[in-house]
Amino acid sequence: MVSRMTRRILVALDFDHTIVEENSDIVARKLIHSDLIPDGVRRLYQTKGWTEYMSEIFKILHKNKISKETIVEAMHNMTPTQKMPEFLKWLNKENHEAIIISDSNSVFIDVWLRHRKLDEYIARVFTNPASFNEDGLLLIKPYHEQDSCKLSTRNLCKGAILEAYIKERQEEEVLFDMVAYVGDGQNDLCPALRLSKDDVVFPRIGFTLDNILKKPKDEQKVIARVRPWISAAEFIPVLQN
Repeated sequence: MVSRMTRRILVALDFDHTIVEENSDIVARKLIHSDLIPDGVRRLYQTKGWTEYMSEIFKILHKNKISKETIVEAMHNMTPTQKMPEFLKWLNKENHEAIIISDSNSVFIDVWLRHRKLDEYIARVFTNPASFNEDGLLLIKPYHEQDSCKLSTRNLCKGAILEAYIKERQEEEVLFDMVAYVGDGQNDLCPALRLSKDDVVFPRIGFTLDNILKKPKDEQKVIARVRPWISAAEFIPVLQN
């Protein structure tokens, strides 16, 4: 006997500038003066990528006696975007599903969610794994290594993660009537392109993804409905309809 499949909406969200107003990595970097960052480390972003760059930033923070507690407190102080906590709670109440796909790291996201008591409303977090070692140094690793998606960084293809999660849930007999993606940056274009005409992408107004979708290249044309946003309260009527 085949069991009846549960049907619901999946909402995948970026973290920086989407769930929170700030960029969590930049918040951490600002805990030291920019003069303390050597030119060689500054250039790492262009040569090795953002994750390698932040790994060196964490070493500089540690070298300059920036404690684990100071870093965690800085994450606690990040501000949620307008009506985002209320939206996450609404999703949970309506038995929909929310996941986070972010190029931040697991420590920053987890401590913020727990501090704001929002962790129970997130089904899964996909991000670069991180942890503090016994000396208080924050260590970060790439989520994965990929070279198949040219729109994404080597350490994180959000589109591949989203598709894999949908497939995983389908194997668990959960089908989604609609998939919504909420983001702000260039690396949010890949998952947006993988959505169907029945899905919706919410680009944050005034940020990179919104600007890309206003003037898409032929090979970057999103077929999902596009609904730019300022407040997370705007998501609810779209998903209800």
